[in-house]
Amino acid sequence: MIKKLLFALGLAAALFVNAGGQNSRPPLPIEYRVPSDGSGLWWIDKEHEVTFTGLTGWSTMTFSLPLKEELPAGSYVQFSVCLENKGTKAPQDYIVEINEDDVWRSEAGCTFETVDSKVRHPSTFLHIFKLQKAVSDTLFVRCRVNSPLTTGGERLQRVEPENSVALKCRGYVGARLISLGGALPAEEKNLLLIGNSFTYYFGEPIILQEIAFSQGLKLNITASLKGGQTFRQHCGLRMTSSSIKNGSYDYAILQGQSQEPARWAADRKANADVKVAFGELCDKIRLCSPDCKIFIENTWSYPGADNGGFATEDKFFKLLEKGTLKLSRS
Repeated sequence: MIKKLLFALGLAAALFVNAGGQNSRPPLPIEYRVPSDGSGLWWIDKEHEVTFTGLTGWSTMTFSLPLKEELPAGSYVQFSVCLENKGTKAPQDYIVEINEDDVWRSEAGCTFETVDSKVRHPSTFLHIFKLQKAVSDTLFVRCRVNSPLTTGGERLQRVEPENSVALKCRGYVGARLISLGGALPAEEKNLLLIGNSFTYYFGEPIILQEIAFSQGLKLNITASLKGGQTFRQHCGLRMTSSSIKNGSYDYAILQGQSQEPARWAADRKANADVKVAFGELCDKIRLCSPDCKIFIENTWSYPGADNGGFATEDKFFKLLEKGTLKLSRS
């Protein structure tokens, strides 16, 4: 009996040793506690970038918000995060979880993917949780690595230098965690945002979601936002395509490169692809969400060395307005 037990123990130990004699047991996941000033807002500048390295399956990034008073069950909590892969061997997807009474749980729609750092397309995630249990002292929400694979399909490695992720900085809100109160929303709608810096700067999706909630509307927002992108470039982005396929949207707001509508209005023949690409995006959305109402965002002109190439700011503004209006009717 003892010999059989020793043999079984030896066999079990051998399972964790590879041919080279190295221990192959997967490393324990890293648990990062994201530095916080207690405000629930992570506005990151370039000099104080928050990075996470060595993430493997089940590794976590935990965000916290000190509470002045208990949040009762039924309260609503808004969380958003914007992650950018800094290396080519970073995690491919995450699940977002909230802590209640020392138990972590998730909700439908609480996963998001990332793309290769070479694409330079940050992942923007927003969700409104409804507490099932009261929370006192501190509110915790975390992003947990949901797969052992990199964006390229390889296995995540702890010591890989290219396994690096950061909270997006320079104009983005890196993360946001706040209580929205306990008022029951009268309506719930799904919204798709496709755009660039005119949509993501200063946390505009977050602000929109907060304003809507204050008016009794719970907006479930999915966003594909990348700086400087045209409608044509968005047609070719994997994250934009997967966002479109994600769900049945009630509304979609599209925003192309800030000069596109003006250029198209100035010369429709030379810039014909602006309308074509805009139409292709609309067609893709309607294919997955037939009843979706699609809007085009009218950006604004700005003074500069050449006023966007339109001689004067006033001319730039008028062409933007004209082009946007005509695209919305196309």
